[in-house]
Amino acid sequence: MTPRSHQVAVLSHESVIPDAFRPSPKVEGIAEARLDVDLAAVRANFAEMRRRFTGRSVTAVVKSDAYGLGLEPVVASLLAAGCDTFWVDDLDEALRVRALAPAATVYTLLGLAGREPIAFRRAEVIPVLVSLAEMRAVAAFAAAAGIAVPVAIQIDTGLGRLGLTGEELSDRAMLDPLWRHLDVKAWVSHLAAFDQPADARNDEQHHRLTQWLAGLPEAPVSLASSSGVYWPSPWHFDIARVGSALYGVQTSRVWQDGLVPCYRLSGRILRIADYAAGRRLGYAGTELTRASRIATVAIGYANGLPQRFGQCLHARIGDMLVETVGGIAMNLTMVDVTDMDPRDLEGHPEVVFLDAGLPLEPLAQACDCAPNALLTAIGAGTRKVYNE
Repeated sequence: MTPRSHQVAVLSHESVIPDAFRPSPKVEGIAEARLDVDLAAVRANFAEMRRRFTGRSVTAVVKSDAYGLGLEPVVASLLAAGCDTFWVDDLDEALRVRALAPAATVYTLLGLAGREPIAFRRAEVIPVLVSLAEMRAVAAFAAAAGIAVPVAIQIDTGLGRLGLTGEELSDRAMLDPLWRHLDVKAWVSHLAAFDQPADARNDEQHHRLTQWLAGLPEAPVSLASSSGVYWPSPWHFDIARVGSALYGVQTSRVWQDGLVPCYRLSGRILRIADYAAGRRLGYAGTELTRASRIATVAIGYANGLPQRFGQCLHARIGDMLVETVGGIAMNLTMVDVTDMDPRDLEGHPEVVFLDAGLPLEPLAQACDCAPNALLTAIGAGTRKVYNE
């Protein structure tokens, strides 16, 4: 039987997925790197978030092509799991979701992003308005059309970046005429210290949010992201916007139990060669201190594998950890297989660089970046294979 990690499963809900987005059955012999995406793990993580959340609903953040993992397969899988609300970057991504999920609620986190309000109205997509100027633009369109336009509104409680400030929210004379034309579906905010539950800034933002909401039209509130679902109920409010946790990525300095990584990054061995001690290999000119057997693998920084990988982590062949040699090139990486039995190599033509046993978080820490920065880069540069 073919190992599960090598299978390209047919989704149980494949009728929802356009043919262009279905996995190709001819992937066993591919030479390039591959990113296996475990859709069952995505659904299990969604169920775990639902179990923990005490608010009204858990919703899915699938922006940036579902964090590089592929928007259409991820959305289709989440639909099968009962998810009915999605958050994307812009209208273009929203239209991709809408094609799969005609009845779903879809929000654009970047607001109008230069598009006209009528385009959102026609697509039945809800923009999360990020400025007073956007509110005025939508209100003007709504007044001319004689309708109240569904929107969400970002509130800047301390993160900066986007949203209405406290000063703007307190200006009733300016805002009251706008509310007549805006059907507010959600108030949205984000914690600056979302990954640090004990940070005092979180309490300050929570206080500002509850204080400001008292003077605003009543609507569901969304503050909790993935990490916030693990916080006590007073932080949950109505809607959880879950992104990282869906993919099994830790985004808190306090470990979040129950998440299953959905990713597996691997590359095929192209060549194995023996080298004498003293030989220098790779652009880095690494000098071998012993006679060595080196395997060259079809994976590199073009696949999102950071060049620092070899300085801080091991890869794996079967159950054995192996070190990289000579640095990470664009499409190729060498690993030292000297200590492996040649017979074991025959049964393991691939090298695993990231999966549940070799998770993203230690690599992200070593690279001084967020795990999602790595995940999106890997997903954007690597051929993806979807496992059910």
